[in-house]
Amino acid sequence: MAQLSDDCFAHGGKLLSVEDAAALVVARVPPLEGRETLPLIEARGRILASNLHAPGPLPPFFNSAVDGYAFRHADLEPAGETVLRLEGRLAAGQAAGAALPPGTALRILTGAPMPPGADTVMMQEDARLEDGLIRLPPGLKPGANCRPAGEDVAQGELALPAGTRLGPAEVGL
Repeated sequence: MAQLSDDCFAHGGKLLSVEDAAALVVARVPPLEGRETLPLIEARGRILASNLHAPGPLPPFFNSAVDGYAFRHADLEPAGETVLRLEGRLAAGQAAGAALPPGTALRILTGAPMPPGADTVMMQEDARLEDGLIRLPPGLKPGANCRPAGEDVAQGELALPAGTRLGPAEVGL
């Protein structure tokens, strides 16, 4: 059987490398010059035309990283269980309100702002609630289970570089 001169096996043994093929494509495709501003909901799948810097810190405020109980670390007993009076509840989206008095704890949910005075959160799984009192085991470090403002991205920091394809995570940022 005769081999055709234009079949897929007639390459003569010389193929382009992936890098050379990519360079040829890039050389022949003109860059996009137009830019458009879209509502965020329509930007998914698009390519970011310029660097995006954070207009403010992310997260924007000191908040709880877990569901648990916010309290003053200074109230913890150094060796043994600590008992604090439960003062209320704070969920994400609510204002932090008044300062947390010494000797008290506040039920706090993930993402809720830390009340003034509180600096530590005990995970709900590690605490015991009995008759309006919270019993906390020893050993928690100051600032545990909390997220400071700007922990993910500081104000002015590069959040997304130009050329980033905007997926769900980037649009949600």
